[in-house]
Amino acid sequence: MSRKYSLDLLEKIQEKQETINVQGAEVIVKNIPDCDEKGAMDPRLYKDMKVQMNIMRFMPKNMMKMDASEKSVKNMRKQFNGIKSVPIVTKDINITNETVKAEDGYDIPIRIYNSISKRENAPILYFIHGGGFMAGSPDVVEELVKLIVEKTDILAFSVDYRLAPEHPFPTGHTDCYTTLKWIYENAEAFGGNKNNIFVAGDSAGGNLTQYCTTRDMEDGRNFVKGQLLLYPTLNMCDYEDEFYSWSIDKYEIAPKYKKGLEKMLNMMHAMVGGMAGILGTEDIHSKYLSPYVDVSSDYPSTFITVGEHDFLMIECLAYAAKLKKQGVDTETILYRGLGHAYGDNVGVYPQSEDLAIEMGSFILKHSKKDSYFER
Repeated sequence: MSRKYSLDLLEKIQEKQETINVQGAEVIVKNIPDCDEKGAMDPRLYKDMKVQMNIMRFMPKNMMKMDASEKSVKNMRKQFNGIKSVPIVTKDINITNETVKAEDGYDIPIRIYNSISKRENAPILYFIHGGGFMAGSPDVVEELVKLIVEKTDILAFSVDYRLAPEHPFPTGHTDCYTTLKWIYENAEAFGGNKNNIFVAGDSAGGNLTQYCTTRDMEDGRNFVKGQLLLYPTLNMCDYEDEFYSWSIDKYEIAPKYKKGLEKMLNMMHAMVGGMAGILGTEDIHSKYLSPYVDVSSDYPSTFITVGEHDFLMIECLAYAAKLKKQGVDTETILYRGLGHAYGDNVGVYPQSEDLAIEMGSFILKHSKKDSYFER
């Protein structure tokens, strides 16, 4: 299937990018390729969201909440489990299925992605999907993973960890960490380099990624060469410090979109408070659920990306600043005009393809391979 945009837009994203400083951290800004209005929504995103935003302008707050009730979970899964990407990968990618034995004996399903032209002793991408810890699947992010593999010829794994609330914290987290250890132990059998493992995840998957990195560091294994956090959930407890305090006034929103976007951002930010019930724990101040509160200088090289109009934008940029202050090698990309979960729109938004390129570049650079790859 062909892209729903011209490749010229992809080139313009790269041409129009600029660098700014946010609280001491360098941030690469990717501007909307075909719109220069400050605070505007990307026209493709606005087309997709226009009806929903108009509805939300008049929606009572109590109608949009996240809890562990059967009805709420069913609604959220319906919303998060949809496939929005379209296939644009043309290279043959071989996908196989395996299982990893969890600590309690459960067989954790994983997928393995191999390019027909895979590099010898290939760097490894281990991707953990998002979905609020209670939804999502490898299907949702599969086109992103395949696109990265196509452009870099690396080896990739994706995990289908157990979801809350049926499986409360820390089940999903330990599933992901157990899978990381399995990948290290079995990498060579799939042609991968166990010393070049990069863990990545989007939204809740970003939280799970940071958990894997933290546990890996604490256990003295050092399996993780780098981590890629895509609009990650990092501060469930809404901890405030010199870098972070949430306010709608920190968002630049053009008048046309202001009422709808502000309502949506306020509601989404408030929903994070329902995570404790979903995860079945009150310990959301834990460094494993709110890694923002306890940043280590020993973290590996870190890639962070977030959208300008994401309800997690403030904490993501604050996290980048905290990492920078700790001396962690950090690359941060802000996409103007986008909100949450743009990695799920491969072939639909040019920024999603640009993200795949940037992720691939980060992995190749930090695996000390050549930085060239197919664009």
